[in-house]
Amino acid sequence: MWKTIASKFFHFLLTFVEDYASSLFLFIVFIGMFLQVVLRYLFKHPSPELFEVTQYAFPWGVLLGAAYAQRHRDHIRFNIIYEKLPRKVQLLLDLVFDLLILGLFVFALPSVLRQTFWYGMLRSEVLGIPWNYLVFCLPLFLILIIIHNAIFIYRGIREFLTGKITPPEEKPWA
Repeated sequence: MWKTIASKFFHFLLTFVEDYASSLFLFIVFIGMFLQVVLRYLFKHPSPELFEVTQYAFPWGVLLGAAYAQRHRDHIRFNIIYEKLPRKVQLLLDLVFDLLILGLFVFALPSVLRQTFWYGMLRSEVLGIPWNYLVFCLPLFLILIIIHNAIFIYRGIREFLTGKITPPEEKPWA
């Protein structure tokens, strides 16, 4: 029972962060840019606050969106040769690259977290937001990619050993 509650909560958390938060940040970027154009060219009064919010929402939207794409394996892949290989070879290639990315991101995470907390002593120019809030999107991105790659590695090893294929998570737009 606890396992299903924990997995449902974990899935809800991933869905909230990657689906809704990334969409919200990209919506903020879109609205901020639109309002900047309106304020600058129609009213001749640009808003530095709005520019700063837009500027800091962009990396959050991009990095959370990239984690979302990784969750659904929707990043661009050059797989002309890959698709012609037998399934066992494809699994081995996927496992090797997933392990490589997992290892690199786990290795980088402590340094990125240290740097993120160091940025706490800096503040944004207009709104005075501590920079560690602004750059926390990078360690969050690394953590999300680590989680997704660990899941892919587990599923890949299980399929390689048992032959049982785990269906990918259903895409919300499919």
